[in-house]
Amino acid sequence: MTKKTIVISGINMKEGGLLTILDNCLQKISDYNANNEYRVIALVYDKTFFSYPNIEYLSFSKKNSSWFTRIYYEFFYLKKLSKSLNASVWLSLHDVTPNVIANKRFVYFHHPTIFYKPTFKDWKFDYKIGVFSILYQYLTRINIKKNVAVFVQQNWIKNEFEKLYKIQNIKVCYPEYTEELTTQKTILEKDKIHFFYPSFPRTYKNFELIFKAINLLDKDTRNKVRFHFTTIKDNQNKFAQYIYNKFHSMPEVDFKGWISREEVLKLYNSVDCIVFPSKLETWGLPLSEAKAFGKPILAANLPYAKEAIGDYDHVSFFDVKNPKELAKQLTDFVNNSIQFQGNRITFDHNDQLKDWNALFDFMLKN
Repeated sequence: MTKKTIVISGINMKEGGLLTILDNCLQKISDYNANNEYRVIALVYDKTFFSYPNIEYLSFSKKNSSWFTRIYYEFFYLKKLSKSLNASVWLSLHDVTPNVIANKRFVYFHHPTIFYKPTFKDWKFDYKIGVFSILYQYLTRINIKKNVAVFVQQNWIKNEFEKLYKIQNIKVCYPEYTEELTTQKTILEKDKIHFFYPSFPRTYKNFELIFKAINLLDKDTRNKVRFHFTTIKDNQNKFAQYIYNKFHSMPEVDFKGWISREEVLKLYNSVDCIVFPSKLETWGLPLSEAKAFGKPILAANLPYAKEAIGDYDHVSFFDVKNPKELAKQLTDFVNNSIQFQGNRITFDHNDQLKDWNALFDFMLKN
Protein backbone atom coordinates (compact mmCIF):
# COMPACT_ATOMS: atom_id res chain seq x y z
CA MET A 1 0.00 0.00 0.00
CA THR A 2 1.30 3.47 -0.91
CA LYS A 3 2.27 5.54 2.11
CA LYS A 4 0.60 8.86 2.79
CA THR A 5 2.99 11.75 2.22
CA ILE A 6 3.23 14.52 4.81
CA VAL A 7 5.08 17.69 3.81
CA ILE A 8 6.33 19.99 6.59
CA SER A 9 7.33 23.34 5.08
CA GLY A 10 9.66 25.72 6.94
CA ILE A 11 11.98 27.04 4.26
CA ASN A 12 12.68 30.39 5.97
CA MET A 13 12.96 29.15 9.55
CA LYS A 14 16.69 29.41 10.14
CA GLU A 15 17.29 31.03 13.53
CA GLY A 16 15.87 31.95 16.93
CA GLY A 17 12.32 31.09 17.87
CA LEU A 18 11.40 30.15 14.29
CA LEU A 19 14.08 27.46 14.19
CA THR A 20 12.98 26.22 17.61
CA ILE A 21 9.41 25.71 16.36
CA LEU A 22 10.59 23.84 13.26
CA ASP A 23 13.07 21.74 15.23
CA ASN A 24 10.45 20.81 17.80
CA CYS A 25 7.93 19.87 15.12
CA LEU A 26 10.42 17.67 13.24
CA GLN A 27 11.57 15.97 16.42
CA LYS A 28 7.97 15.15 17.32
CA ILE A 29 6.92 13.96 13.87
CA SER A 30 10.04 11.78 13.67
CA ASP A 31 8.88 10.04 16.86
CA TYR A 32 5.28 9.99 15.61
CA ASN A 33 6.50 8.24 12.44
CA ALA A 34 8.76 5.78 14.26
CA ASN A 35 7.28 2.84 12.36
CA ASN A 36 7.69 4.61 9.00
CA GLU A 37 3.95 4.49 8.43
CA TYR A 38 4.17 7.77 6.50
CA ARG A 39 6.53 9.37 4.06
CA VAL A 40 7.53 12.63 5.79
CA ILE A 41 9.28 15.32 3.72
CA ALA A 42 10.68 18.43 5.43
CA LEU A 43 11.34 21.55 3.36
CA VAL A 44 13.97 23.41 5.39
CA TYR A 45 16.48 26.22 5.04
CA ASP A 46 19.46 23.92 5.68
CA LYS A 47 19.10 20.17 6.11
CA THR A 48 22.43 19.96 7.97
CA PHE A 49 20.62 21.51 10.96
CA PHE A 50 18.62 18.30 11.47
CA SER A 51 19.28 14.59 11.86
CA TYR A 52 15.94 13.21 13.03
CA PRO A 53 15.20 9.81 11.42
CA ASN A 54 12.11 8.84 9.41
CA ILE A 55 12.20 12.15 7.53
CA GLU A 56 13.44 13.18 4.07
CA TYR A 57 14.99 16.67 3.95
CA LEU A 58 15.09 19.20 1.10
CA SER A 59 17.24 22.35 1.56
CA PHE A 60 16.34 25.83 0.31
CA SER A 61 19.26 27.90 1.67
CA LYS A 62 20.44 29.06 -1.77
CA LYS A 63 16.94 29.88 -2.91
CA ASN A 64 15.67 31.92 0.01
CA SER A 65 17.95 34.94 0.34
CA SER A 66 15.32 37.70 0.33
CA TRP A 67 11.62 38.37 0.82
CA PHE A 68 11.11 38.54 -2.92
CA THR A 69 12.56 35.09 -3.44
CA ARG A 70 10.60 33.73 -0.49
CA ILE A 71 7.35 35.04 -1.99
CA TYR A 72 8.31 33.51 -5.33
CA TYR A 73 8.94 30.11 -3.77
CA GLU A 74 5.86 30.17 -1.54
CA PHE A 75 3.39 31.11 -4.26
CA PHE A 76 5.00 29.87 -7.48
CA TYR A 77 7.88 27.39 -7.15
CA LEU A 78 6.28 25.23 -4.44
CA LYS A 79 3.25 24.62 -6.64
CA LYS A 80 5.50 23.00 -9.22
CA LEU A 81 7.28 20.99 -6.53
CA SER A 82 4.00 19.90 -4.93
CA LYS A 83 2.91 18.22 -8.16
CA SER A 84 5.81 15.78 -7.85
CA LEU A 85 5.42 15.20 -4.10
CA ASN A 86 1.76 14.17 -4.24
CA ALA A 87 1.17 15.19 -0.63
CA SER A 88 -1.75 13.90 1.40
CA VAL A 89 -1.06 16.61 3.98
CA TRP A 90 0.85 19.87 3.57
CA LEU A 91 1.65 21.79 6.76
CA SER A 92 3.15 25.27 6.35
CA LEU A 93 4.85 26.28 9.60
CA HIS A 94 5.59 29.88 8.68
CA ASP A 95 2.31 31.79 8.78
CA VAL A 96 1.46 31.96 5.08
CA THR A 97 -0.47 29.43 3.00
CA PRO A 98 1.63 28.46 -0.04
CA ASN A 99 0.06 27.90 -3.44
CA VAL A 100 0.46 24.12 -3.53
CA ILE A 101 -1.42 21.03 -4.59
CA ALA A 102 -2.23 18.65 -1.73
CA ASN A 103 -5.23 16.69 -0.51
CA LYS A 104 -5.32 18.68 2.73
CA ARG A 105 -3.58 21.95 3.58
CA PHE A 106 -2.86 23.43 6.99
CA VAL A 107 -0.98 26.50 8.21
CA TYR A 108 0.62 27.10 11.61
CA PHE A 109 0.55 30.77 12.60
CA HIS A 110 2.95 32.18 15.18
CA HIS A 111 3.84 35.73 14.08
CA PRO A 112 1.70 38.26 16.03
CA THR A 113 2.96 41.45 14.33
CA ILE A 114 -0.16 41.61 12.14
CA PHE A 115 -1.97 42.70 15.32
CA TYR A 116 0.67 45.31 16.22
CA LYS A 117 0.69 49.00 15.36
CA PRO A 118 4.35 50.00 14.85
CA THR A 119 5.68 53.16 16.43
CA PHE A 120 8.28 55.59 15.16
CA LYS A 121 10.84 53.81 17.33
CA ASP A 122 10.02 50.51 15.65
CA TRP A 123 10.69 52.01 12.22
CA LYS A 124 13.87 53.69 13.47
CA PHE A 125 15.54 50.69 15.09
CA ASP A 126 14.02 47.70 13.32
CA TYR A 127 12.06 48.62 10.20
CA LYS A 128 11.23 44.95 9.62
CA ILE A 129 8.73 45.11 12.48
CA GLY A 130 6.85 47.84 10.63
CA VAL A 131 7.10 46.02 7.32
CA PHE A 132 5.93 42.74 8.85
CA SER A 133 2.98 44.38 10.57
CA ILE A 134 1.72 45.63 7.19
CA LEU A 135 2.91 42.96 4.77
CA TYR A 136 2.07 39.93 6.91
CA GLN A 137 -1.58 40.87 7.18
CA TYR A 138 -1.93 40.63 3.39
CA LEU A 139 0.36 37.64 2.85
CA THR A 140 -1.52 35.72 5.53
CA ARG A 141 -4.82 36.44 3.79
CA ILE A 142 -3.67 34.79 0.53
CA ASN A 143 -5.06 31.24 0.25
CA ILE A 144 -6.00 31.15 3.95
CA LYS A 145 -9.52 29.89 3.22
CA LYS A 146 -8.07 26.92 1.30
CA ASN A 147 -6.78 25.38 4.54
CA VAL A 148 -8.63 22.60 6.31
CA ALA A 149 -7.57 24.34 9.53
CA VAL A 150 -5.39 27.18 10.78
CA PHE A 151 -3.36 26.39 13.90
CA VAL A 152 -2.61 29.20 16.37
CA GLN A 153 -0.90 29.21 19.77
CA GLN A 154 -3.42 31.15 21.87
CA ASN A 155 -7.13 31.81 22.11
CA TRP A 156 -6.74 35.58 21.75
CA ILE A 157 -5.06 35.02 18.36
CA LYS A 158 -7.93 32.74 17.36
CA ASN A 159 -10.42 35.46 18.24
CA GLU A 160 -8.49 38.09 16.28
CA PHE A 161 -8.17 35.78 13.26
CA GLU A 162 -11.90 35.13 13.22
CA LYS A 163 -12.58 38.86 13.16
CA LEU A 164 -9.85 39.77 10.67
CA TYR A 165 -10.22 36.96 8.13
CA LYS A 166 -13.84 35.85 8.70
CA ILE A 167 -12.92 32.18 9.13
CA GLN A 168 -14.05 29.62 11.70
CA ASN A 169 -11.68 26.69 11.08
CA ILE A 170 -9.11 27.75 13.68
CA LYS A 171 -7.61 25.35 16.19
CA VAL A 172 -5.64 26.41 19.25
CA CYS A 173 -2.52 24.34 19.82
CA TYR A 174 -0.45 25.48 22.79
CA PRO A 175 3.31 25.21 22.22
CA GLU A 176 4.77 22.27 24.08
CA TYR A 177 6.72 23.43 27.09
CA THR A 178 9.13 21.15 28.92
CA GLU A 179 10.12 22.50 32.30
CA GLU A 180 13.85 23.05 32.74
CA LEU A 181 14.69 23.62 36.39
CA THR A 182 17.91 23.87 38.32
CA THR A 183 18.85 23.88 41.98
CA GLN A 184 21.95 25.94 41.25
CA LYS A 185 22.10 29.68 41.87
CA THR A 186 24.18 32.57 40.64
CA ILE A 187 25.86 34.93 43.09
CA LEU A 188 23.85 38.14 43.56
CA GLU A 189 24.12 40.96 46.08
CA LYS A 190 22.46 39.74 49.26
CA ASP A 191 21.21 43.15 50.38
CA LYS A 192 19.24 43.80 47.17
CA ILE A 193 15.85 42.78 45.80
CA HIS A 194 16.54 41.33 42.35
CA PHE A 195 14.25 41.64 39.32
CA PHE A 196 14.81 39.85 36.01
CA TYR A 197 13.65 40.55 32.47
CA PRO A 198 14.96 37.80 30.14
CA SER A 199 14.31 39.07 26.62
CA PHE A 200 15.96 39.92 23.31
CA PRO A 201 16.23 43.67 22.57
CA ARG A 202 13.32 44.39 20.24
CA THR A 203 11.51 47.72 20.38
CA TYR A 204 8.16 46.13 21.21
CA LYS A 205 9.72 44.40 24.24
CA ASN A 206 9.12 47.69 26.07
CA PHE A 207 12.38 47.84 28.07
CA GLU A 208 12.08 51.57 28.60
CA LEU A 209 8.96 51.20 30.73
CA ILE A 210 11.14 49.57 33.38
CA PHE A 211 13.73 52.37 33.31
CA LYS A 212 11.00 54.98 33.56
CA ALA A 213 9.51 53.12 36.51
CA ILE A 214 12.91 52.95 38.23
CA ASN A 215 13.23 56.72 37.94
CA LEU A 216 9.87 57.08 39.70
CA LEU A 217 10.96 55.04 42.74
CA ASP A 218 11.89 56.89 45.92
CA LYS A 219 15.55 56.97 46.91
CA ASP A 220 15.24 54.34 49.63
CA THR A 221 13.54 51.87 47.25
CA ARG A 222 16.06 52.53 44.49
CA ASN A 223 18.88 51.66 46.87
CA LYS A 224 17.32 48.26 47.49
CA VAL A 225 16.74 47.05 43.93
CA ARG A 226 18.73 45.57 41.07
CA PHE A 227 17.32 44.82 37.60
CA HIS A 228 18.98 42.18 35.41
CA PHE A 229 18.69 42.12 31.60
CA THR A 230 20.11 39.59 29.12
CA THR A 231 21.50 40.02 25.57
CA ILE A 232 22.03 43.81 25.85
CA LYS A 233 25.74 44.27 26.52
CA ASP A 234 28.09 43.85 23.52
CA ASN A 235 25.14 43.24 21.21
CA GLN A 236 25.45 44.73 17.70
CA ASN A 237 21.69 45.09 17.46
CA LYS A 238 20.90 48.81 16.98
CA PHE A 239 18.23 48.90 19.65
CA ALA A 240 20.46 47.02 22.12
CA GLN A 241 23.18 49.61 21.60
CA TYR A 242 20.69 52.42 22.13
CA ILE A 243 19.42 50.86 25.35
CA TYR A 244 22.94 50.20 26.66
CA ASN A 245 24.29 53.67 25.86
CA LYS A 246 21.31 55.44 27.38
CA PHE A 247 20.77 53.44 30.56
CA HIS A 248 23.92 51.48 31.50
CA SER A 249 25.03 54.17 33.97
CA MET A 250 21.95 53.61 36.15
CA PRO A 251 23.25 51.93 39.33
CA GLU A 252 20.10 49.80 39.59
CA VAL A 253 20.70 48.18 36.20
CA ASP A 254 22.77 45.12 35.33
CA PHE A 255 23.11 44.63 31.57
CA LYS A 256 24.40 41.20 30.65
CA GLY A 257 25.46 40.01 27.23
CA TRP A 258 24.72 36.62 25.74
CA ILE A 259 24.73 34.03 28.50
CA SER A 260 24.28 30.27 28.39
CA ARG A 261 20.96 28.56 28.94
CA GLU A 262 22.40 27.18 32.17
CA GLU A 263 23.15 30.71 33.40
CA VAL A 264 19.64 31.88 32.48
CA LEU A 265 18.13 29.07 34.55
CA LYS A 266 20.41 29.91 37.47
CA LEU A 267 19.21 33.51 37.30
CA TYR A 268 15.58 32.42 37.36
CA ASN A 269 16.36 30.42 40.49
CA SER A 270 18.23 33.30 42.15
CA VAL A 271 16.16 36.43 41.54
CA ASP A 272 13.17 37.55 43.59
CA CYS A 273 10.72 38.53 40.84
CA ILE A 274 10.23 38.46 37.05
CA VAL A 275 9.14 41.65 35.26
CA PHE A 276 7.70 41.19 31.76
CA PRO A 277 6.46 44.39 30.05
CA SER A 278 6.51 43.22 26.41
CA LYS A 279 3.75 44.67 24.23
CA LEU A 280 3.67 41.74 21.82
CA GLU A 281 4.20 37.99 22.11
CA THR A 282 2.81 34.88 20.49
CA TRP A 283 3.25 33.10 23.79
CA GLY A 284 5.77 34.66 26.20
CA LEU A 285 7.96 31.70 27.16
CA PRO A 286 9.70 33.50 30.10
CA LEU A 287 6.30 33.69 31.78
CA SER A 288 5.97 29.91 31.64
CA GLU A 289 9.54 29.57 32.89
CA ALA A 290 8.99 31.99 35.77
CA LYS A 291 5.86 30.08 36.79
CA ALA A 292 7.79 26.79 36.68
CA PHE A 293 10.28 28.25 39.16
CA GLY A 294 7.43 29.50 41.34
CA LYS A 295 8.61 33.10 41.03
CA PRO A 296 6.41 36.15 41.59
CA ILE A 297 5.58 37.85 38.29
CA LEU A 298 4.76 41.42 37.30
CA ALA A 299 3.48 41.23 33.73
CA ALA A 300 1.91 43.26 30.95
CA ASN A 301 -1.85 43.53 31.26
CA LEU A 302 -2.40 41.92 27.86
CA PRO A 303 -4.21 38.76 26.70
CA TYR A 304 -1.04 36.87 25.70
CA ALA A 305 0.41 37.22 29.22
CA LYS A 306 -2.72 36.07 31.01
CA GLU A 307 -3.09 33.05 28.75
CA ALA A 308 0.59 32.07 28.99
CA ILE A 309 0.57 32.35 32.79
CA GLY A 310 -2.69 30.45 33.22
CA ASP A 311 -3.90 29.76 36.75
CA TYR A 312 -1.40 31.38 39.12
CA ASP A 313 -1.68 33.30 42.37
CA HIS A 314 1.60 35.22 42.54
CA VAL A 315 1.13 37.57 39.60
CA SER A 316 -0.01 41.15 39.08
CA PHE A 317 -0.53 43.00 35.81
CA PHE A 318 0.28 46.57 34.77
CA ASP A 319 -0.56 48.87 31.87
CA VAL A 320 2.27 48.69 29.32
CA LYS A 321 2.04 52.48 28.87
CA ASN A 322 1.95 53.39 32.55
CA PRO A 323 5.34 53.48 34.36
CA LYS A 324 3.66 54.87 37.49
CA GLU A 325 1.59 51.71 37.83
CA LEU A 326 4.67 49.51 37.48
CA ALA A 327 6.62 51.71 39.92
CA LYS A 328 3.83 51.27 42.49
CA GLN A 329 3.93 47.49 42.10
CA LEU A 330 7.75 47.45 42.39
CA THR A 331 7.59 49.56 45.54
CA ASP A 332 4.94 47.34 47.08
CA PHE A 333 6.97 44.24 46.23
CA VAL A 334 10.14 45.67 47.82
CA ASN A 335 8.16 46.66 50.92
CA ASN A 336 6.55 43.20 51.07
CA SER A 337 3.12 44.81 50.93
CA ILE A 338 2.03 43.79 47.44
CA GLN A 339 -1.39 42.20 47.08
CA PHE A 340 -1.09 39.98 44.01
CA GLN A 341 -4.06 40.10 41.64
CA GLY A 342 -3.70 36.45 40.66
CA ASN A 343 -4.86 35.00 37.37
CA ARG A 344 -7.45 32.44 36.27
CA ILE A 345 -8.19 31.06 32.82
CA THR A 346 -11.92 30.94 32.10
CA PHE A 347 -12.19 29.73 28.50
CA ASP A 348 -12.90 26.15 27.48
CA HIS A 349 -9.82 23.94 26.94
CA ASN A 350 -11.76 21.05 25.40
CA ASP A 351 -11.41 22.26 21.81
CA GLN A 352 -7.64 22.70 22.04
CA LEU A 353 -4.94 20.43 20.65
CA LYS A 354 -2.70 19.72 23.61
CA ASP A 355 0.54 18.91 21.78
CA TRP A 356 2.17 18.13 18.43
CA ASN A 357 0.90 14.54 18.43
CA ALA A 358 -2.66 15.78 18.80
CA LEU A 359 -2.02 18.17 15.91
CA PHE A 360 -0.70 15.33 13.72
CA ASP A 361 -3.70 13.17 14.64
CA PHE A 362 -6.04 15.99 13.70
CA MET A 363 -4.40 16.46 10.28
CA LEU A 364 -4.29 12.79 9.39
CA LYS A 365 -7.51 11.48 10.90
CA ASN A 366 -10.00 14.27 10.24
